[in-house]
Amino acid sequence: MIIHLKRFQFTQHFRRKLRNMVVFPIEGLDLSHVIASDTHESEASNGVQHADSVEGECSSSNAKQQTNGHPSDGRSEALYDLYAVVHHLGALTGGHYVASVRSGCDGKWKLFNDALVTEISSRDIVDASAYILFYVRRDVKNVKLEDLWDVTSHVGEGITEEQINTLTRQRDRCVVS
Repeated sequence: MIIHLKRFQFTQHFRRKLRNMVVFPIEGLDLSHVIASDTHESEASNGVQHADSVEGECSSSNAKQQTNGHPSDGRSEALYDLYAVVHHLGALTGGHYVASVRSGCDGKWKLFNDALVTEISSRDIVDASAYILFYVRRDVKNVKLEDLWDVTSHVGEGITEEQINTLTRQRDRCVVS
C-alpha cells in the first residue's frame, strides 16, 4: 500500500511546501476499522444491516483482542508494516529526495542519499520530511513472486540486454514498445 502525503500546496494566490508533522506507525498499521469484516460482508450480502452493529462497530473494533499480532477475527490482511519512506528535503522551488528503506536481510533501516547509503535508527524514519510511505500487508510480507505469478522465462518474449544496447547506439533516443 502506498500513502502519498500532500506536501505541496498550490492556490490561486500562493504556492508553498507543507511541513506539517504526520505521525505514522512503523509497524502494525491497523486498518481493520476501515475494512469490512466477514460477518458484516455476509450480512450485507443478505440485505440485512443492524443499526446496533453499525453504531458499535468503531468502539468494538478498537477493543478487539489481538492474537500473534493479528486481529482475533482472522483479518490479518488489515495489518501493515512500513518498509520504505521517500523524504523531500528543501523548499518548494528546490529540494532533494532521499529514501529510507528497511533491509529485507537484517531488518535494519538504511538511508539512500544518492550514492551514499548509511544505516539509520528507526527513530529517524517518522519526521516532517516524509513524503511517500510504502507499507506491506503483514500476511503477504514473506510471499515470493513465484508464489503469485509464473516467473519462468519463455522463448521469444522480452528483450535482451544486448538488444537494448544496440537500440541505444542506433538512435538519439531509445523507444521500447
